Amino acid sequence: MTFPLLNISTKKWNSEDLTDYIIFDEFIYTDKEAIFNELYRNKLFIDCNGRIYKALKKAELNEKWRNWLRFIPNIWKREVIFKSTGDSWTVEELRKFILERVSELKPDKQTYEWKEQLKRAKNHSELIYG
Repeated sequence: MTFPLLNISTKKWNSEDLTDYIIFDEFIYTDKEAIFNELYRNKLFIDCNGRIYKALKKAELNEKWRNWLRFIPNIWKREVIFKSTGDSWTVEELRKFILERVSELKPDKQTYEWKEQLKRAKNHSELIYG
C-alpha cells in the first residue's frame, strides 16, 4: 500500500471536508469511535498505485508511554487496518472519478486550476496529490 490514499466511497464531495478524503499514513489520531466510523470503517480507498483497499478496524499501539503522554498532539493514535480488495483502477478511471467530484464543487479559480492539473496528471500519485 502506497500512501497517500484517497477515499473513493464518498460519492459527493463537500468543499469543507476535502481534507477528510485523503489520508497520508496508516494512523488515525483520535480514539473517537464516531470519527473512525464516519471517515474510515468499511470505506474504500485507492492508493498511489491504483490498488483499492477497505478500512476494516483500528488497532491499538502497544507502547505504554503513549498512554502517559496522550495529551500531546499526535501521540495518541491508532493504526487503521486495511485489507486489499484485489481490485484496482486505471489512471483514467481515477481521473474520471476525481474530475466528477471536483466538478460538483462550487466553481471558482481553485477548482478550475485543480481540474486542469488533474487533466495533465500522468499517474495515480499525481492525481491523488492534485
